[in-house]
Amino acid sequence: VDFQKIIAVATKRGIFQPAFDAYGGLAGFLDYGPVGVRMRRRILEVWRKHYVINAGCLELDGALIGPEALFQASGHLGEFDDALVDCNECGKQFRADHLVENGEDMSRTDLAKAITNVVCPNCSSTLSEMSAFNLMFSTSVGAGKGTLGYLRPETAQSIFLAFPWLLRQNRGKLPFAGAQIGRSFRNEISPRQGPLRMREFTQMEVEHFFLPTNEPALSSELKNTKINLLPANGKERQITIGEAFDS
Repeated sequence: VDFQKIIAVATKRGIFQPAFDAYGGLAGFLDYGPVGVRMRRRILEVWRKHYVINAGCLELDGALIGPEALFQASGHLGEFDDALVDCNECGKQFRADHLVENGEDMSRTDLAKAITNVVCPNCSSTLSEMSAFNLMFSTSVGAGKGTLGYLRPETAQSIFLAFPWLLRQNRGKLPFAGAQIGRSFRNEISPRQGPLRMREFTQMEVEHFFLPTNEPALSSELKNTKINLLPANGKERQITIGEAFDS
């Protein structure tokens, strides 16, 4: 796929364009034009109608910035990272798992071994040892030294933290589901062109809460609905939702 052609068409037709283009651009960020805004709004409206209005999920709109303690507890500070390598000559940085065949399926130990045989795609020089790069954007909250905070990398934390509050809104009854549409931020090492793997993006998320002893059953209609899934081995197959749950 020629993403440059896609971006050119999207820009010409008012769908989206790279942000800050007048100042050289900043990879991973987009501006949506008149057509793009309408398309995006329509997608959000369809999603909200299905999950919030029809399915009865409790909608939440959580804060974008969270304290360090939150992401320490969730594991994001220690584990929300990508494997990074630097070129020893030109200084370019790369995701290690993008430079090795099937790298995204490897453990960090195996990836570190495999990357030793790879050279820089830009200048063919040697690469540095692999290191972990945390994907969260940090910020200072308040005046002076302030308090360390982070832009949320996903919307799930807001829903989990609001569980007691949402439970009260549901009159203390389980099961229920929390839904949220909102912006998330990830400091990707190598954001892709166009609206793929961006550094700022919109997520639509639902979290279901129920007692383990009273797991909601799938309706017969839903259980027999066929969907296409792409397993880790890369071979697409069509199965029913019931089969997917049982496998």
